[in-house]
Amino acid sequence: MRLNTLKKLVFDKNIFGFLGLSGNINQLYKTSFATAASSCGLLDYLHARPRTLADIQLKLATDHTQQAGLEAWLGCGVRFGELRLKDGHYTLKGKLSRSLAQPRNEIAAATLEEVVRYHYDALLNAPSRLRSGHKYSLADQDGELIARSSRILEPFVEEAIEWALRDGKVQRVLEVGCGSGYYLKYLKQLAPKLQIDAIDYQQEVVASAKDNLRLWGLEDQIEVSCCDVMDYSAAGAYDLITLHNNIYYFPLASRMALLRHLHGLLAPGGQLLLTTSCRGGSPAIAALNLWWSLSDVSGALPHKDELVGMLNQAGFSRVEARQMLPGESYYGFLAKADNTIQ
Repeated sequence: MRLNTLKKLVFDKNIFGFLGLSGNINQLYKTSFATAASSCGLLDYLHARPRTLADIQLKLATDHTQQAGLEAWLGCGVRFGELRLKDGHYTLKGKLSRSLAQPRNEIAAATLEEVVRYHYDALLNAPSRLRSGHKYSLADQDGELIARSSRILEPFVEEAIEWALRDGKVQRVLEVGCGSGYYLKYLKQLAPKLQIDAIDYQQEVVASAKDNLRLWGLEDQIEVSCCDVMDYSAAGAYDLITLHNNIYYFPLASRMALLRHLHGLLAPGGQLLLTTSCRGGSPAIAALNLWWSLSDVSGALPHKDELVGMLNQAGFSRVEARQMLPGESYYGFLAKADNTIQ
């Protein structure tokens, strides 16, 4: 390199500023590749044993015309240090990829994919979306992925469910937003005689929950259907209604109507259990709030006190808010219906 070229790099192009960012850039490359490799099943595939390019091409269902692109993508993984290529076989190398390939890290892998696919996109594109008015929609989400990543919250939701069942008087339950079906199974484990119905707005989520219930031997014990909750009619039927991690799926302007509708589905003295992240928490919660604020649902996360006030206005006589995750703005809300049905 000529001295003049070095001077241009230092004084004109501020090469030191670029070098200072190189660590962040490299980590972004690694994270992007590992997330995509995990999502398409490549990491699990390589975790079993080394694979050739032909093996991977068959696994990913790409035809021979796409071989150059596949090889270039795998080459990126090698260059980023996440894969190793030796004797024509690819293996896992990087710490991130090897970690995501571990079955016990399935929830962490799903959470990372949610962050990269949705939170990162929202942060990157917020200014342009605000200028254009182009909103995210539920069609932009992979409901099955969201259900898997939300499993990190299971211990806290389980505690909230135990809280709601503590008096032993619950007989009929409605779950609004069935997710993976895990909480339906947990309800049955705690109280096998419960009569449980569940609904979800997204057909693919319902299908996934039904598959899981079938796997757990519960398909004949729990009724799961695809339905808009506002169209659901069973006045005074339930002792407990649950909404886990989905209040922000409902527009701000319609939440009061939703809560009043749910009040009407409860038997006198019945309870509504609602678990949700609230504003004011970690960076992850701030990014989640951003995505929903940029969506056509306009479903920003609630403020804790605001939600308590709405539940009171909706006719619930006693509302308790409990911080489920210490140090984080993740809450359970348990609200008791009046003795009259609205």
